[in-house]
Amino acid sequence: MSKNTLLEISKLNLDLKNYRTTPQKTEIDAIKAMISIKPDKFFSLLDSILNDGYLQTENIIVLEINKENIVKEGNRRIACLKLIHQIYELSDIDIPEDKIKQIKALTKEWLTENLKVSCVIYDQTESAKAEKIVSLTHAKGESAGRDKWTSVATARHNRDENKKPEIALDLLEKYLVQGKNLTAQQKERWAGDYNLTVLVEAISKVHTRLGFTNSADLVSSYPILPQKTELEDLMRDIGLGLLGFPNIRNTNEDFALAYGINPIAIPVATPVVPLPNAPQNPVGNNPVSNPTNPANPTQNPQPIVNVPSAVTTTATPVPLQPKAVASNDPKHVAKLLKNFNPRGANRSKVVVLKNELQKLKIADNPIAFCFILRSMFEISAKAYFTDHSLSFTKPNGKDKTLVEILTEVKNHLTANNSNTAKVKILHGAMLNITTPDKILSVTSMNHLVHNPNFSIIPSDICTLFGNIFPLLEEMN
Repeated sequence: MSKNTLLEISKLNLDLKNYRTTPQKTEIDAIKAMISIKPDKFFSLLDSILNDGYLQTENIIVLEINKENIVKEGNRRIACLKLIHQIYELSDIDIPEDKIKQIKALTKEWLTENLKVSCVIYDQTESAKAEKIVSLTHAKGESAGRDKWTSVATARHNRDENKKPEIALDLLEKYLVQGKNLTAQQKERWAGDYNLTVLVEAISKVHTRLGFTNSADLVSSYPILPQKTELEDLMRDIGLGLLGFPNIRNTNEDFALAYGINPIAIPVATPVVPLPNAPQNPVGNNPVSNPTNPANPTQNPQPIVNVPSAVTTTATPVPLQPKAVASNDPKHVAKLLKNFNPRGANRSKVVVLKNELQKLKIADNPIAFCFILRSMFEISAKAYFTDHSLSFTKPNGKDKTLVEILTEVKNHLTANNSNTAKVKILHGAMLNITTPDKILSVTSMNHLVHNPNFSIIPSDICTLFGNIFPLLEEMN
């Protein structure tokens, strides 16, 4: 039988197999994963508890396993409380500096009042019932005061608890380990928040082109595929929100061609072409017919040639040209910014600048956009330097320039160019931001500030933003 009781935060264990994330090794890892997937949701909940205290409105669902109290419902709330009570070092987790100050300013009375939480505890024999309650709770969605499960969490629960196949989730989890075209931040975020339903439809349309009879066979074979890179590029764009149902379901365009995944060649029949000098015989191959002298069918007989009814050949149809996606479309910039979630104790201002950047219309405010963008790069680079205890000064005592700082950041990220995958990701960004005559280089953005005759075209911003964005994302 279940029992209701008040338990101290320290006696509750986070679920390391929480369906929101991939399995984690420690509670700190679990907290980091929850923050990475939806930082806004996590820190909004942390704010709410800090400002109003922990409200005992809904019980924490706990499963007792081998005398350990595993939280099955309420992991984010308990994670916030563990941070507030400083059960773990706050410096070990990416928490905004203002939140840390607020936590450290709490009184002993406040902490005592918010030390215990109301729990419903189920023993191990009632695990199925506890899981059922968790499922029903999240099925209610936002109106019930819950952060609705993502499609990833729902699929993970269905696969692990209900033992149902979830091939798109299997492919995603393999990609997060084997993929070479995504950043560490994207791996953390997509492990818990990724549009699986779009992936399901995409692979259903390309599996035969990749040489498989069905999607399950494709997933089973990954990463050993003839076009692994092309598939991974497609998966990356789904994660970034650049490929969705409208692209896949557009009957006028073939979305897969844009990724180099061509249609299968099909056999086609050519038109019937009569052989040269062959008689035209509308009534069939009659051996007594003689078009030269119809009155005397035996005079000057012409040889009779049987013409094949059709000549079958195999031809490759000319593929449709991939849809021209405008690289100067502000929507492309908006999607990248929407999925950009800076993390770290020194990134609060980066978040503020990002929010301001999203409010600007590039067509109307190109210069203001570049002002803010340059600030984001400088603050991000300095935060990265602080994180990794890198020096801001040269051996001669002079301060390093922003270009020098960004170059050192790149060297640190790529382990001095030994990480070839990371070098490939950052090559275009470094080329564009450090070469003085590039439109979005540090030099050009400085000219916008200091040179009264220097300006910039909005379409150029959109075109080049995607080139330099990977460096901004990697620093945060």
